[in-house]
Amino acid sequence: MDPVVIFAISGCLLSAGIVYVMLKVSHFGETQAVADQLSKAHVVAEGLKKKISGYTKYAECLDAAKLALAEQLKPPVAKIVRDYVYSTELGKEEFHLVADATAIMTYSVEFSFTVDASANALELKPLDNGVSLRINRPVLAGDPVIKPQSERLMSAISIPNESALMPAVHSRFADFVKRNGNVMSSEPTVQAMCKLKALECLRDALAKQPGVLHLPGIFVDFK
Repeated sequence: MDPVVIFAISGCLLSAGIVYVMLKVSHFGETQAVADQLSKAHVVAEGLKKKISGYTKYAECLDAAKLALAEQLKPPVAKIVRDYVYSTELGKEEFHLVADATAIMTYSVEFSFTVDASANALELKPLDNGVSLRINRPVLAGDPVIKPQSERLMSAISIPNESALMPAVHSRFADFVKRNGNVMSSEPTVQAMCKLKALECLRDALAKQPGVLHLPGIFVDFK
């Protein structure tokens, strides 16, 4: 065969091989780019999936949040301080006085209120638009803390030992404010304070649960 023809054929074959190699390299580069993009898309999708899961995760944590809520709702749930001007009659026969007397006192009193935070007392349920929490109504927690501010005894005849009458006056007042505190537990102000405390405690309990990224609407009411 003519050497010129042989060289021509050889050149064609070599060119074809070079083109094939270049196409192969180009194809490999495109495949790698697509693979990288798919990998990035997968990472983004997993991140979005995890984030979306975090927005509804609270629904899986209600039991754990309920236990934490019970710990946070330990008494007192609410405190209120009120000032009183109190007067009471002191009969001369009862207190062995020469004449009847009237005690006029001023007090500062701190009332503490609580709600039953036992497992059976707290009702926590998921809603379509959030979470429902139902609690028992507040009650007075212990005896009110009484601080006398001033005292005055009025009588037609001077009382020689006024301080001896004070324990009886304070005892009467203590009974009065104890009854008053039981009535106060039904006041809208006290009930609103207890609802707010329960709501804040539940939000805090849910926020501390692992994986929770979003806190739902919380609706608190009494049973």
